[in-house]
Amino acid sequence: MEIFRPVWAEVDLGALTRNLRRIQACTRSEIMPVVKADAYGHGVIPVVAALQKCGIKRFGVALLEEALEIRKVFSDLTIMIIGTTPKEYAELIVREDILAGVFSFEQAAALSRAALNLGKTAVIHLKIDTGMNRIGFKNLELPEILRIAALPNIYIEGIYTHLAAADQSDLTFAKEQLCLFQELYDSLQAAGVHIPLRHAANSAAILQLPEAHLEIVRPGISLYGLSSSSSRTEGIIGFTSDHTKRLIAFSPSFEAKESIGLEPVMSWKAGISQVRTIAAGETVSYGRTFQAAYPTIVATIPLGYADGLRRGLSNRGEVIVHGKRATIIGRVCMDQTMLEVSGISGVAAGDVVTILGRDGSEEIDAAEMASWLDTISYEVICGISKRVHRKYIGCSSPLQP
Repeated sequence: MEIFRPVWAEVDLGALTRNLRRIQACTRSEIMPVVKADAYGHGVIPVVAALQKCGIKRFGVALLEEALEIRKVFSDLTIMIIGTTPKEYAELIVREDILAGVFSFEQAAALSRAALNLGKTAVIHLKIDTGMNRIGFKNLELPEILRIAALPNIYIEGIYTHLAAADQSDLTFAKEQLCLFQELYDSLQAAGVHIPLRHAANSAAILQLPEAHLEIVRPGISLYGLSSSSSRTEGIIGFTSDHTKRLIAFSPSFEAKESIGLEPVMSWKAGISQVRTIAAGETVSYGRTFQAAYPTIVATIPLGYADGLRRGLSNRGEVIVHGKRATIIGRVCMDQTMLEVSGISGVAAGDVVTILGRDGSEEIDAAEMASWLDTISYEVICGISKRVHRKYIGCSSPLQP
């Protein structure tokens, strides 16, 4: 596809594979990279291709659509839907040899019927809810799982759970979840249901909870070189009996990125479209929320919130120009954003602005941008939209999306 706008994200597949090696050094378990949400915005096909070259054979996604996108290109990979699997598409899942995460008997029964019709075996992993309270079987639902085990043409290859607080400095709850998970697994073993693969460890648990590694680990955000926490102290919220919200406690986060030297895989850049000087008293952008206190040099870049540069960065976010930080001024528009560059000499149209990444001694990463927005790095990188062209570097011939 021809690109006409000077806005792009560079995805360093060399950094991706180095992050994989760093994670592999932390565990002896099989690694199943999580590549949902278009590989966290990095481009799923090039990412999977690079990781496959490193020997990875199993990948996790959230949706059937994501699994099918990978299957079209890679016929020999093991692809698992970790999230919900609509039972209406059971036959498609079985036909395409996709592993289904199962959290209800109805799902499993639909997959069993589809497998019988196709003369195949449906391979499933059982999702166990040990405290996330999202989806999954509770430990009391052991009889339901035993019914699934008795279905024809079903092979329960795996059993898994998700840790709600493995990125916290206090791992008490994560360890309680693991105990519940192991209790159910032991009960299934005692009932004659032998499941070869267990998995529970996300990025944070891989780095600080070795007992959660089991047979498979599921790195997500760490592969892309970012920390699994927001690196700030978060409040735990509850409700009183009259539905009034209250703060229960604070939960300090564990900062994992620096501990094994992870490298951010994505940087985000744009070319300046225009530079102009405005007089003292003039205003910038919608709502006139910025007023110049002195003659101010304003640089405009041709991207905005439709590209993923969040409107919440208006009058507070920063970028890097010529190795120096510049502040976003006025409201971020859908397609354009203005910068205050008065203190940076020689700024001209066509100069490269770094939104995420390093320029000289300055660096802005997704975690820092997330802190300005009171969110997490996941939301920042997943929010960089499809209309931002991805350029792949660090690999001789990556498959393009």
